[in-house]
Amino acid sequence: MKRIFNLSLAGLMVLALALSALCSCGELGSGGDEIDGVKMSAEILAIGEKIEVEVIEGEYGASGIYWVIYSSDTKYFDAFGNAAKLSDFAVGDKIEIIYGGQVMMSYPPQIVARKITKMQ
Repeated sequence: MKRIFNLSLAGLMVLALALSALCSCGELGSGGDEIDGVKMSAEILAIGEKIEVEVIEGEYGASGIYWVIYSSDTKYFDAFGNAAKLSDFAVGDKIEIIYGGQVMMSYPPQIVARKITKMQ
């Protein structure tokens, strides 16, 4: 019985290590700081208190209109990886968003951006 328990525990540890390697969603921000999260590519429809976007491609089946909440912690980058500001973005721009993975199930759904990068 003890041997079965030890084998099961070892198997779970191997599975956990494999999953953590596969699910690594980290990205490097400026200065080498890692920004973890889920990726979504979208087109900007409006910029105001929130950024309204149309999802082009998203993990977990994301599609449609989303509101992107940004804060002073949100990092912005241009298409070449240089630091940018929110004012550098405009309606029609294609962007990649890194967010924590949580989606507020309002209408439209809302996410909190950690990093927004303009796509080429």
